[in-house]
Amino acid sequence: MGNIQKQSITASVITYVGFAVGALNTWIFTSGFFTAEQYGLTRIMYDIGYTLFALANLGSVSVMYRFYPYYRDRLPLQKRDLFGKMFLVSMFGFLLVSAMLLLFKDLFIQKFSGNSPLLVQYYYVLFPFTFFFLIYSLLEVQAWNHYASVVTAFYKEFVLRVLTTLLILLFLLNILDFDHFIVLFSLLFGCISLGLFLYLRRKHAIVFTLKTSQITTRMKDKMVPYGLFISLVSFCGILAKTFDTILISSVLDLSYVGIFTFITYLTSIMEAPQRGLIAASLPVIAQSWKNKDRGRIFRIYQKTSINMLLFSGFIFALVWMNLHNAFAIFHLDTIYLRGETALLILGVTKILELGTGVNSQIILTSRYWRVDFVTTVILLVTLIPLNYLLVRKYGITGTAWATFIAYLLFNSIRFGFIWVKFKMQPFTFQTLIAIVILIINYFIVTAIIQVASPLLEAILQTALYTILSAFLIIRLKVSEDANNVFNAGVRRIKEFVARSR
Repeated sequence: MGNIQKQSITASVITYVGFAVGALNTWIFTSGFFTAEQYGLTRIMYDIGYTLFALANLGSVSVMYRFYPYYRDRLPLQKRDLFGKMFLVSMFGFLLVSAMLLLFKDLFIQKFSGNSPLLVQYYYVLFPFTFFFLIYSLLEVQAWNHYASVVTAFYKEFVLRVLTTLLILLFLLNILDFDHFIVLFSLLFGCISLGLFLYLRRKHAIVFTLKTSQITTRMKDKMVPYGLFISLVSFCGILAKTFDTILISSVLDLSYVGIFTFITYLTSIMEAPQRGLIAASLPVIAQSWKNKDRGRIFRIYQKTSINMLLFSGFIFALVWMNLHNAFAIFHLDTIYLRGETALLILGVTKILELGTGVNSQIILTSRYWRVDFVTTVILLVTLIPLNYLLVRKYGITGTAWATFIAYLLFNSIRFGFIWVKFKMQPFTFQTLIAIVILIINYFIVTAIIQVASPLLEAILQTALYTILSAFLIIRLKVSEDANNVFNAGVRRIKEFVARSR
């Protein structure tokens, strides 16, 4: 995959370094320094802000990565008006969303005051959080369109978490009370937005112009319906991702949101390769559709599928085998173990989702982009009633089951559509080999290594599982990219040794 491979690997490394910082933050949040309700508030604020962003951007983010290749190929930077136009559209959308928030404030209070009074108390921070999340998202897609996904990963996955760590330390040192902590927390996306903007300006990768170009004049009749349609699609898709915590905070309370946040953080570790791969492959897929290069899209589809399956399966195996040891080693509050069953269900769900590769990006950038809306509506129509039924009866485990059922149906439909319409499907015999390797190695390692010390057991199990899995994946050539990375590493080591003599 060349450039995609390099960018996705670098972005994934940055993301995992960021996850290490995030793990520190999560440890502090779950070790008694914050209440489960306070930790849950940081998550629900993100989820509500993310949902409001989906409405506020009015499809501008999707329009930028869908149509920017035409501007990049035919206009100099100074005449590319797409960013300026989409910025204004997004600001208009934010004003509409803000008005809606104020209009329905009483309803919001009514729904959440009983079980989540802390959310009602900090209602006002949703405005700056949503605004700066919107600004960053516009800058992020602009960077993607200039093949700078590594930089966006650095700011979003690493810098954002480091800034969160600094806020946590200020809170622990009693320099900030919780009121000021939450206010500053809502401004963090503003900080990384400034950093990314300055980078884009320095690299001459962004310009703000409102003078309408010929391309905009010619393509506006396609952009407007696409943007509005994708805005609805995006809202449905994001609501499907955030509805669970919003419902939990309303039906249960913020402490359960905190527990659910903890287990979703553990499963989110599996997504690091996906974030890098999507950021790197999205503009390439869009360009390939423009060039009618289906062969390239098919290769990306298969490679992203096997790579994300391997990464997600490997990481989840490590998380699951080390779960109880981690609680003992880091003295985590055992209240969070209430989500253990939900963690298993969500982990399997995430593996199934990631294993289907970039199916969403293939559909969304094709001329059948409306199918993305149909499948997303099916997801939402399945997820919402299942959540209502199951969360009331089974708590957060019910939410996990609802997510599993809905996403299994959702990804099956998308997989089937791409297979039938484009004659593409991402699975090969190597997919089966990958699954067998990951599962068999898990049972071998956990059966062989059982010691009294949680720390020693965690180290030995992790080391043996990593060595066994890596050896078999490379030996059996399960992933071409994995072998390329391994061979490149061996070559560099040999070169280093040769220079040292």
